[in-house]
Amino acid sequence: MFWNSKSRARRTEIRKNRPDADRTVITFLKERGALPAVVIAILFFLCTSAIILLRDEVVRWRPGQAVPYDIVSRVDFTFSDPDVLVQKRREARDTTPRIYKSNGDVWTPLQEALMSLPDRVQGDSAAALPVALKDILGEGDITLLRTIKTKEARREFELAVENYANALMNHRDKHFDQEVNLVLLDKSARDQDAAASRKVSLEQLGLIEPSWTYTVEDPEFRNLAAEKANKFFTRKYLESQIPAITIALLKPTHSIDEAATNERRNAAEREVPATAGEKRYFANDKLVARDKGVIEQKDWQLLRAENERYIASLDRRTKLLAKAGLVGMVALLTTILCAYVALYQPRIIRNYARTLGVAGLLLSMLLLPQIAGIGSGQLYLFAVAPAILAAMILTLAYDQRFALGVTSILGILTTIGLDQGVEFFLILETGIVTASLLLTDVRNRGKLIEVGGATAIAMMIATAAAGAVNMDPVRFIAYNCLYTGAAGLAVGFVVLGILPFVERTFRITTSMTLLELADASHPLLRRLAVEAPGTYSHSLNVATLSEAAAEAIGANSLLCRVAAYYHDAGKINKADYFVENQSGGENRHINLSPSVSLLIIIGHVKDGIELAKEYNLPTSVMPFIQQHHGTTLVEYFYHRAMKQNEDDQPAISETQYRYPGPKPRSKEVAIVMIADAVESATRAMGEPNAGRIESLVHDLAMKRLLDGQFDECDLTMRDLDLIERALVKTLMGIYHGRIAYPSTAEIQNASNANAANVRMA
Repeated sequence: MFWNSKSRARRTEIRKNRPDADRTVITFLKERGALPAVVIAILFFLCTSAIILLRDEVVRWRPGQAVPYDIVSRVDFTFSDPDVLVQKRREARDTTPRIYKSNGDVWTPLQEALMSLPDRVQGDSAAALPVALKDILGEGDITLLRTIKTKEARREFELAVENYANALMNHRDKHFDQEVNLVLLDKSARDQDAAASRKVSLEQLGLIEPSWTYTVEDPEFRNLAAEKANKFFTRKYLESQIPAITIALLKPTHSIDEAATNERRNAAEREVPATAGEKRYFANDKLVARDKGVIEQKDWQLLRAENERYIASLDRRTKLLAKAGLVGMVALLTTILCAYVALYQPRIIRNYARTLGVAGLLLSMLLLPQIAGIGSGQLYLFAVAPAILAAMILTLAYDQRFALGVTSILGILTTIGLDQGVEFFLILETGIVTASLLLTDVRNRGKLIEVGGATAIAMMIATAAAGAVNMDPVRFIAYNCLYTGAAGLAVGFVVLGILPFVERTFRITTSMTLLELADASHPLLRRLAVEAPGTYSHSLNVATLSEAAAEAIGANSLLCRVAAYYHDAGKINKADYFVENQSGGENRHINLSPSVSLLIIIGHVKDGIELAKEYNLPTSVMPFIQQHHGTTLVEYFYHRAMKQNEDDQPAISETQYRYPGPKPRSKEVAIVMIADAVESATRAMGEPNAGRIESLVHDLAMKRLLDGQFDECDLTMRDLDLIERALVKTLMGIYHGRIAYPSTAEIQNASNANAANVRMA
């Protein structure tokens, strides 16, 4: 068993190394680490196909869109109009009779109030009268009431009042077949019922017409009261004022029972079936007339119902062919997309996190327009904005060419999924191209807003042109221009808000973030200035040199400058062991062996990486900390170790005294490497001049070139020559000579004399 497994392993290794062996596709992908990326691409294709297949639910016409011709039905269908259903239920509710409940005995209080009138007017004034009666009874009427003092007069008056109240209460209307007391309702309530042509529901009487009842304000009731008053009162007993007093004091006999009425109305509303709002349409029936001008929300709902019925009416074979065609188009576009990514951004294929990030971004930006298409949202806003957002994010994360190609394919998929024409794609492509080409270096927040504004203007022009070609109404074109303009401008603000999230997700660093890191108040820079002032000064000079050299060859000068600030941050932990931080001539390495000193020196690289992680520096800065020494030789301690080595001991290898690397993998890191070496060497130079500086810069650059430090970056000889010239020019500016002014000459001479005395002592 052991022999078999060992033999199998050997044969596998032999088969792997055979140049003439036929390799399977899976083996080929495994060797290049692309198999997971292929799996992600397949999942992307499946998800994209599922999203595009939602096209059947998308109605081509949108609310607010102009109607160029009469839109007719393709099939017979039934449309359930929610407005009609609501209207019928409202009618059922409104026509349901309101229920009135009895207010109790209202006649006895009226009778008591009338009988108490003589008692209320006794004395010098009529202050005891109710307010409602003061305007009815004049002085003569009050005088008559005061004359009712004797028992006979009082009994006669009370009998008249009793007969009058009973006559009103027991008045029988001609509409009733049974003995019914007089029904008095509130005037506004009865008028509402009468205007709505609905009956009223009274206890024990059931449903009756509102006209069978009275209100105290009705002339008919006033005449009835006057008739009864004339019958039972004589003039000396105010028969002419009794009706007015009755109207002022009498309350309705019935009032609305709100709880019972609402319960009955709710029941009536529930009894209306859902089918009450349905309307039948037949094939070739006109759904939206051209004369209507624009499609309203209700029209869109009607068109959506017709579209659903039309899709359902298709036979299975037709549906399968249509879906197969869509899936085939998605497969073709997915293949083109994968080939484009592999050609221009192969690192995405090797980095599975980036592959998932790009795939997730594209899927989400494709799903949003599809959701807007299924609903009644504006396509020129909610379907345009996601593609522009994807273009700006990919431009920030990678480059303009990559973003332009990928989002153009996204635009094609969006257009197919929404069943739109070439005009819609051209509007979308105009925004994609404008956003991708204008979004270059984000050094301030206003840049994103400017790009969004320019994209909005470009899309508005494209929208106006497309509308003119389609001969759309001017009002409709203006609305679409506003929507596309809002989409472009809104994307600028959205990207501004999510920029930190985009940087963390795609591990990129914009110029705006670099400028924030260049602030001297950054906590790590403040620590470097306080704990390692010499290193801080050295870093500032290296930053100046790196920036000038990067500008000379067209590299990222801002990244070089900011990264140079932090490239030696690891020296903070053991600042006194580095010469630029040593003061008073004290050397901490005198009592240390070269090997120990070597560990301290090269340790600042690892310490710098840890500090960068601790202070959340972006990943774009970390290669500068890790690679700015490459695998160069620590010459001072190497030569010191060689001197201390005895003849009988083995020779010391250079590899033991080299930095662990890796070598610079970009032009920017190579520039910082050269600038770091040049600045340190020039600082140690006694009397720097143009010739010596130029020679020094050239020698150091050639030394690293011949040492193979630039083998892993795309630095050319022409770039190296331009870098040397820029470094020499900048160094001459830093170490330029100055005129000795008379006021400072004496101080300088005295300082030189003191220094000489110290050395002699």
